[in-house]
Amino acid sequence: MPSPRFNISYRITASTPEEARSLCTKVAYEQSVELPDDVLTPEIRSEMVGQVTALDQLDDSTFEAAISYSHASLDESISQLLNVILGNASLFRGVRITGLEWDKLPGHLCPGPKFGIDGVRAHHGITTKRALSCSALKPIGLDSASLADFCYQFALGGIDIIKDDHGMANQSAAPFDQRLNACVDATKRAADKTGHRAGYYPNITADAAETMRRYEAAYEAGAGGVLLIPHLCGLGTLAEIASSDIPLPVMAHPAFSGSYVLSQTEGLTPDFLYGQLWKELGADFSIYPNAGGRFSFSVDECLAINASCRKPASRNAKGCFPTPGGGVQRQTLPELLKRYGNDTVFLIGGSLYQHPKGIEYASRELMEILISDY
Repeated sequence: MPSPRFNISYRITASTPEEARSLCTKVAYEQSVELPDDVLTPEIRSEMVGQVTALDQLDDSTFEAAISYSHASLDESISQLLNVILGNASLFRGVRITGLEWDKLPGHLCPGPKFGIDGVRAHHGITTKRALSCSALKPIGLDSASLADFCYQFALGGIDIIKDDHGMANQSAAPFDQRLNACVDATKRAADKTGHRAGYYPNITADAAETMRRYEAAYEAGAGGVLLIPHLCGLGTLAEIASSDIPLPVMAHPAFSGSYVLSQTEGLTPDFLYGQLWKELGADFSIYPNAGGRFSFSVDECLAINASCRKPASRNAKGCFPTPGGGVQRQTLPELLKRYGNDTVFLIGGSLYQHPKGIEYASRELMEILISDY
């Protein structure tokens, strides 16, 4: 009996329908058997070769295509799934991934978010459906005590989630374990005054087993969740963490991923990477560059990411929190709330540090906007 199949959707750039069809055929063979058709057995040809199932022209040079692949091309790993999704086709010009039939993949490959949107709210004791706030501890070079003091001020001001900056690792100025304990303690001390505890999310990104050790250490220390950079430690690591028994949510950060999404004709769409793939592999939050900031994402791209993040994952029906950053300001927050809605985590950094009345005051001002809007 033939193995089940699943479709991957592509945006193809080509001059003519014939050229687009030829490119799709090249992709189908490259991503499956990687051999000329005339050397294949009938069984391999029918079972393993990618099959072009759709090709529609959008404009003079743009086409939408779908190619189906056999489950027999997969194994138990995320790495092989990624290889089938893009693999050698990443070296072709004019090929961009836009979607995948996630619900038709083998169930073990995509754990989905461990907490999801509602689970994160419950985890942090947020009983209303308002938007959440997040800020980052920075810069690199400060010692653990100084970073913990910033954490304390953010927590006093009511910030929901205080994460490490993605550049915080295990530097000598603020080693991971020391920083972890200092910042968790800061959130506890602030909670003694406010009655509500902020969640501190340390950056656990590291090599191989050290990432999992830091995940376990974060839980044992009482952190609220963790920050992970999937494209540094591996997308399979994200899925492994999401599948583990440790009950901490995961916030995925886009460092080292930009070259996958910046081309309009190759790689992955931002929606596919930040809205679909990360969620299916287990991210509870997806940080992405907000429109209007220091990065070049458009409003439409951001809205598409948001919609895909919130869509229930294929395996556990949990959406993840879209987390726009890199262009969110206190002054623009009311407008962004109207645009993105309350199922959003707003990551605001620099403008809180710059406030003339300090971090605690700036944080309270931000929280008043989120609470009053709801």
